[in-house]
Amino acid sequence: MPPHISFGLSGRRAIVTGHRGGIGAAITKVLQDDGVEVIGLDLPDFDLSRTEDLEERLATVLSAAGPIDILVNNAGVTVLGSVTETPVAEVERVFRVNFLAGYALMRAVLPGMAERGKGAIVNIASDQALIGKQVSAAYGASKAAIAQLSRSAALDWARFGIRVNCIAPGSTDTAMLSGVIGDLAKAYPDRFPTSSVEFYRSSVPMGRFADPSEIAHAVAFLASDAASFITGVIMPVDGGGTAQ
Repeated sequence: MPPHISFGLSGRRAIVTGHRGGIGAAITKVLQDDGVEVIGLDLPDFDLSRTEDLEERLATVLSAAGPIDILVNNAGVTVLGSVTETPVAEVERVFRVNFLAGYALMRAVLPGMAERGKGAIVNIASDQALIGKQVSAAYGASKAAIAQLSRSAALDWARFGIRVNCIAPGSTDTAMLSGVIGDLAKAYPDRFPTSSVEFYRSSVPMGRFADPSEIAHAVAFLASDAASFITGVIMPVDGGGTAQ
């Protein structure tokens, strides 16, 4: 785990989705350690997949919270399967959490940020926004969508002093990754013959998985004034995975 680093974010207010576990919990800790007030949106009390009334519920959150300086769209779900193996209903479920919820949150915070002339949005995609992987059609497509949204929104909102960036994490040491590794071995033993963590670590040029805090530090950097001239970037944090 990297040492504590100060990002100069004290006094700011952030929304972090999926804050209770994995990368989201690490992001929350790094921001809070830097003096940020973090408003977490996560199950069981806030269901981001319930998009039919999501904008109304977000309006209630923002009314109670006050101005938002930083938005981190981190919440995500995954599904394994090729196009013919993944029903449309499953694709819709994945896109609701991985893309539509982030889109709705951006719609909710952007007007206030524009009024104040400042703000930072960091969307969490995946290395699969940049490269293809087997039996990951719906998940990869949803992450590519949030990455492209980040680019387009960065251009629309730059003149208002708002920066929109995206991080594309590679394999990160989380419960979600452990579950995926096990599920791949069970469902596709011919293509993924082992559930050994070492087998998957060996595919990363740096020879290990990311610690969630390493992703969190990249988020804090992009949210900070040290990144004041960075917007529209899709930043891989993947130990060299997408450089291969």
